[in-house]
Amino acid sequence: MVIRKATISDIPQILSIYNYEVLNSTSTFDIRPKSTEDFLKIFDRHGPKNPIYVVENNSKLIIGYGYLSPFSEKEGYSLTVEDSLYIHYLYRGRGIGKMLLKFLIEKAKEDQIKNIIAKICAENQPSLNLHKSLGFTEVGMLKHVGYKFGRYLSIIILHLTL
Repeated sequence: MVIRKATISDIPQILSIYNYEVLNSTSTFDIRPKSTEDFLKIFDRHGPKNPIYVVENNSKLIIGYGYLSPFSEKEGYSLTVEDSLYIHYLYRGRGIGKMLLKFLIEKAKEDQIKNIIAKICAENQPSLNLHKSLGFTEVGMLKHVGYKFGRYLSIIILHLTL
C-alpha cells in the first residue's frame, strides 16, 4: 500500500467511498451524495497547504483517503487542524485507517501544527477507538447536533496535542 497526494483523476474513486458513507453511515452528516463538482470545490479548498491524500492498494485501487482542514478561518487558530478520513467499507479492520491517521499526524508535525481536532459521531466506536489509540483524548460532546436516518446524533470531540 502507498499513501500519495490525490489528483483530480482520483475523484471518482474518492466519491465512491464518500457517497457510500453518506448513504449508509453516520460517519458524515451529509445526507445527499456529493457530485464531482462538489468534490472539486473541496479539492480546491485544500490545495497545496492541506492536500488530500489517498491510500492505494497494490492494484492501484483507492481504498481510503484523508486530509487535514483548518479548524477555523480565524488567524488565531492557524496552528490547529481538523482531521477527516474515510476507508472503503470492504477494507476496514486491516489497519489502513491507523496507517493513514499516523501519516496525517506526521504531516501536521512537519507543518508545525500544534493541535489536531476530531469530531466523530458518538456511535462511530471504531473511529473513536482509532483516534484514542493514537493519543487523542476526549474533550467534549455536542449532544443531538446532527439529524440523519430519522434520529438525532451526538458528536464526540477529541484532541491531540503535537
